[in-house]
Amino acid sequence: MSAPSPPIASPVPPVVVPTPSPQASSPESPPLKNPGEYEEIGKKTKESILPSNFDGCKLVLQKGLSQHFQTSHTVTLGSSSAPSQWQFGATYVGHNKVGENDFRPVLLGDIGTTGNFTGVFLHQYKNLKLRINAQTQGSKWVGYQGTADYLGQDYTGSLTLANPDVISGSVIAVAQYLQSITSRLSLGTELLIQKGGGMELGALSVGGTYKTSSWEAAAKIGMQWYLSYVQKIPNVKELTLVAECEGSLMSGETVSAIGYRYDVGNGSATFKGKVDSKWTIGALIEKRLDPLPANLLISGQLNHINNEAKFGVGFMIG
Repeated sequence: MSAPSPPIASPVPPVVVPTPSPQASSPESPPLKNPGEYEEIGKKTKESILPSNFDGCKLVLQKGLSQHFQTSHTVTLGSSSAPSQWQFGATYVGHNKVGENDFRPVLLGDIGTTGNFTGVFLHQYKNLKLRINAQTQGSKWVGYQGTADYLGQDYTGSLTLANPDVISGSVIAVAQYLQSITSRLSLGTELLIQKGGGMELGALSVGGTYKTSSWEAAAKIGMQWYLSYVQKIPNVKELTLVAECEGSLMSGETVSAIGYRYDVGNGSATFKGKVDSKWTIGALIEKRLDPLPANLLISGQLNHINNEAKFGVGFMIG
């Protein structure tokens, strides 16, 4: 009798040693960009969106003499806010490229038949920007100031000295700092010190901006405060709406305004308008006169409370 065959052993499954799954490395966030300068907070709203109304007649003739030198002639007539005069201006732009379409040094000068002179000097060496302003009225100095901006990777520090007088010991000093917190949020502060005339004054303010692809909010809080909100309309990319409010804690005065900017035909015409809490309505139209190298400006402003109206027409050639 044959011996029974041994049972067939079931195959032993291979032992799998669990290996820790590699952690998904989170993508590194891009480095923060320079936020710009503290004094630029809210400046875009006033200069590029809301209308800068004028009255009377204005003619501006610009002539480029070379790639780096340009002159201008400005004639102003019938304005209630400025004397009728002719102004001559000159601009020199250097060879050092510090940014896209941005060259240094820059020299600007403007003098009129009233004897008033304004000069500006701009220069930049690596991360350091310098700006000097001077203004005279006849043979008297009206004001002069110098500003130094240091542009870091994600911050900007600025120092301004205005009208320093060693003999009398008077000066106005302003220190500013703006820091990028995130890719959208920037926060900063400003310290102003004024000395002279037997008194000393100091003021501290804080401010910041929050930017997205479709809207932007800005604020400055101090003795003088400012709030603004800019909204781009998604379906109407040519239209930008704005609301702003500014006031003084010392005087208690507050002015609010809403406005718009509408660009037509790739910049061939621009419409700007606003209405504020003092019931002042302003509008500005700028039309490019193709194929001529000229722009036509029409400005109108009406205050219903004071029953005042201002109207202006201007031409810019060159």
